[in-house]
Amino acid sequence: MRRIRLGRKAAQRLDAGHVWVYRGEVEGEIDATSLETALLADERGRLLGSALVDGSSAIPVRLFARKEQAFDEDLVRSRIQAAIAWRKQLVSPNSNGYRAVSSESDQLPGLVIDRFGTSIALQVGMINYTSFLPVILSTLNEEFTANQILDCAVCEVNGERQLIAGDSEKSVANYCLNGIEFEADLLHGPKTGAFLDQRENYLAAEAWWRRLGLSGKALDLYSSSGGFALHLARAGAAVDAVDSSAPAVARITSHAERNQLAGVRAIASDVKQFLRGLGQARRRYECVIADPPAFAKQVRQREEATRAYRDLNVRALSAVAPGGLFVSCSCSQAISESDLLSVIRDAAVESRKSLTILEKRGQSVDHRALVQIPETSYLKCLYFSVS
Repeated sequence: MRRIRLGRKAAQRLDAGHVWVYRGEVEGEIDATSLETALLADERGRLLGSALVDGSSAIPVRLFARKEQAFDEDLVRSRIQAAIAWRKQLVSPNSNGYRAVSSESDQLPGLVIDRFGTSIALQVGMINYTSFLPVILSTLNEEFTANQILDCAVCEVNGERQLIAGDSEKSVANYCLNGIEFEADLLHGPKTGAFLDQRENYLAAEAWWRRLGLSGKALDLYSSSGGFALHLARAGAAVDAVDSSAPAVARITSHAERNQLAGVRAIASDVKQFLRGLGQARRRYECVIADPPAFAKQVRQREEATRAYRDLNVRALSAVAPGGLFVSCSCSQAISESDLLSVIRDAAVESRKSLTILEKRGQSVDHRALVQIPETSYLKCLYFSVS
């Protein structure tokens, strides 16, 4: 196995528990065609561990073991089994849509596997995994055999998705979150087919609606599949679910009908324009959810993103009736919880609202977050009572 020496900064990061090595931090060049496993060492030659190397990846070197270790079928199989066993302990039986393997968090850097009922979707961020697809599929089939997990399996490599097992007619998968039925388009939908990281936060919004004794109307902005909207409707709310995507609006309507939740109205609109119209009409809701896409995918976009979050939160908070519930989210890793709180603090002043923090939450537990790898903790979901 090739031995790669790292600079001091990269070695210190790995010693602190991280697993990434960036281009330019290694001795010698890693060209775009590099594809191998390698031993990593610091400047003195001390062994740091074993890593996957993919020269075409944005993060070309990722540690998978802190000793000399072969990256083989046995390792891949055992780590997938351990990841799934952990989810089986933590994910509620009434949810069969969740992240089964979460890349670095499950010691399989660059590999994401999401379960959608009887189908799965994979994202491969390191090409090294493509030769292991048969063992990955067989392991998943063994772990979920009672649920016929391989009705359909879709894999995304370099941004392109393709069917790798099962029936292409079943690429639209049925799954449940907290007892509510959804559909995911594994070949054409967002992320791996649908967003799964808010599953536990949907329940929290439903619970707070009930605990605060709210009734009347709720607003779900950037609704996507209607996760927040459907859970609030189950609690008795009449919900306007707003999204600019026509497929998303169709999904929300279908999901509401499937679950017999007549209180959901899907609205096709640009969120900014919709909020401007609310402000002019002075319409108010007992609950407003603001769950936008990532405004900052890189640290250099942080300042621009902060302005966008501020504008959204001012307008969204202005639409909350006194005594109502406000939920503000950010999936931008570059925006910290304290950044989001600062934005909301400014929005409260501008909208002349007083906020009480009810709860601070992150991504659902299946999207495993490790303390030593801050990038694995990205979602912020904050709940407020408004007066």
